[in-house]
Amino acid sequence: MFAPSRLVEIRTALGFSQEAMAHLLGVSFATVNRWENRHSSPTGAVLEVYRALDTALRAGRSAKDIVGNTPRDPGRQLHRIFQLAYGGDDAGG
Repeated sequence: MFAPSRLVEIRTALGFSQEAMAHLLGVSFATVNRWENRHSSPTGAVLEVYRALDTALRAGRSAKDIVGNTPRDPGRQLHRIFQLAYGGDDAGG
């Protein structure tokens, strides 16, 4: 479980708006807003994405390393996030 303030820190460290974060996670803007404003909390697979993002950021990965320079489809971006967090230095394409 993450404190809402940490969810905001993760999102802002990536340079994402709530809308962009929602797109990455496959949820609505309203859902991200509710999490960040203590009305509910992420669970399941979305919580695992936040954990991977947190791990990558705490390991010193930059936002550019994590999300790249150009928008990607969410599936490829999620693969990159998990690879960076747990799979070593080769993040692939």
